[in-house]
Amino acid sequence: MNTNIHVLFLSASSADETVLSSLLEGEEAGAGVHLFAAGTAQVFYDAIYSEQSYRVVVIDERQTWSDWRGLVAACTKNLPNALLVLLAGAESNESALGEGVAAVYPRNSAGLIALARLVSKLAAQDQGFSLRHEPLDADADRDVEEEREKLVYAVSHDLQDPLQLARRYADILNEDFESKLGDSGSKVLGHLQFNLSRTQEMLDELLDYSRLQNSRPEKQPVDFNELLDEVIDLYRLTLDEIGGTISKQNSLPTLVVDRRQFLRVLQNLVGNAIKFRSERALHISLRSQRVRNEWRIGVKDNGIGLEEEDAKRVFDMFERAGVTEDHPGTGMGLAICKRIVKNHGGNIWVRSSPGAGSVFIFSVPQTDERAEVPAG
Repeated sequence: MNTNIHVLFLSASSADETVLSSLLEGEEAGAGVHLFAAGTAQVFYDAIYSEQSYRVVVIDERQTWSDWRGLVAACTKNLPNALLVLLAGAESNESALGEGVAAVYPRNSAGLIALARLVSKLAAQDQGFSLRHEPLDADADRDVEEEREKLVYAVSHDLQDPLQLARRYADILNEDFESKLGDSGSKVLGHLQFNLSRTQEMLDELLDYSRLQNSRPEKQPVDFNELLDEVIDLYRLTLDEIGGTISKQNSLPTLVVDRRQFLRVLQNLVGNAIKFRSERALHISLRSQRVRNEWRIGVKDNGIGLEEEDAKRVFDMFERAGVTEDHPGTGMGLAICKRIVKNHGGNIWVRSSPGAGSVFIFSVPQTDERAEVPAG
């Protein structure tokens, strides 16, 4: 039985092409899958009018040169046996399933993972399958998480070399040809170097995240009062400059955790409060509470706050609040906080509203008798 599967990917992002290709190569049936990317109208129509038989056509709804419905209609006419898959944003729904589309996946890493599995399954067994939406069980959730971790590790490592090469070439242009570039050329080069540096920062954060996925916390009793003092010292100059203050509503506990990792959690939460402060004088307050077998610590600020939709996604990788154009960053800080807290068996969440500030709360299970109740 010929198990070769030819996939036509109408991609709006070269990064998505790279990710999907890497995922397909990692699947057991990946050797039988041939991915062809079409990023322009000319390439797309050449592909569907060719003699190649595409088993799967993936359409990214972000296409700027055609509405996805028109692309679906063209595929239905010229590739009647192809399985049509739509990559859609969070605002889209499954109504597309009634318009010639066989499956709709979210336009994120989880969606690309699910898509890669579907294609691999077709390559491995040429038989019917169900496209009904069924809730994932716990094992499936773990499988998705494992695939996501593999993806993070692969991307964070594989993109380092080409990025370093691009940065070296940009530096050479700046050092050896600056006088020949002129004002407009120097401005373009400056934008290029800025974005390459930002990309490097994102990859570094991604590497840190991937290391946290596989590392075991080095636990020891940690006094969170001392940990907070260290963070305050770190931001002392910034706080003095902006007139910001940090206080505790009660004494913080001593918990059995990885000290270095939770120093980063507090550093990220305080740093976010500073970054997303409002025009009012910044004030950050912390409080702790024992709830059954866990301790909860909250970090409250009086900053600009979050929209409800942003509060639901700020802990995902590279996700940032909607008011971030004037606030530099990678969008990885809260994702790293979430990973650290999860590594300790806890959870992290946020309560916020626009203009009223935010409260970030994380929990840490403590069954070890070495954990201490704070005095007072």
